[in-house]
Amino acid sequence: MLKVKFDIGEERHVRVEITSEAGGEFQIRDATYELLTEDESLEAEGRCVVDDHVIDAYICPLTAGMYTLKYIYLIGDETWIEPVRVVVS
Repeated sequence: MLKVKFDIGEERHVRVEITSEAGGEFQIRDATYELLTEDESLEAEGRCVVDDHVIDAYICPLTAGMYTLKYIYLIGDETWIEPVRVVVS
């Protein structure tokens, strides 16, 4: 799982690039995010910006600790989820 570090009060873009293990062509139709606290409480959610195969979420974690940023995206008729660990100090 990818890990990013934040300082309290930072507002930043977090981007992930989605690749195909099979090497085939694909299009990301839509993407949203959820920012979850350590106890899985939803702190924030929203729409992502999709640029080809890069998904961009703009987040601002409120407190120190560990978060999970979940990218939820659509390719064809499938829903995929890509988690990212966010560490705030």
